[in-house]
Amino acid sequence: MNIQKKKSIAREIYEGFQRGELERWDAVISPDVVVKSPGLREPVKGIESLKKWGSEFLKALEPRIDLIDEYEGSDRAFIAVNLNWKHVKPFFNLQPTGREGTSIEYFILKVENGRVAEFQVADASLDLALYLWDRGWPQAHGLHPVPIVKGIER
Repeated sequence: MNIQKKKSIAREIYEGFQRGELERWDAVISPDVVVKSPGLREPVKGIESLKKWGSEFLKALEPRIDLIDEYEGSDRAFIAVNLNWKHVKPFFNLQPTGREGTSIEYFILKVENGRVAEFQVADASLDLALYLWDRGWPQAHGLHPVPIVKGIER
């Protein structure tokens, strides 16, 4: 008997992204997902906005996206990826330079009712963030995610 195991939300998001099959996200990401990223001046809402951003990213930077780590619990998940990118086509209004780089990114996911309700991107290396910053790309500042455990105020 061939029993197919359902893929985790984290793995479905990763595979959809790295293969350019962003329509796969419809099954695991809420239509009104809130997206936060250093690459966004302020949070955006909606899966269509997230897929548009992802599509532009894939076209412009042609990344090879290696999965480094993943975790999924009942209401949280994360994905760690290594982006091996090269800027070959316009990225929104940013013209290509041919520059290449590598960036480690974390996708921190809040899950509600079996779908991602909040999708937050965190940079572990700043190669891509600094590349975009140097070209006038606005960067978010002062983001304060809601912690699981709040640290000691000093």
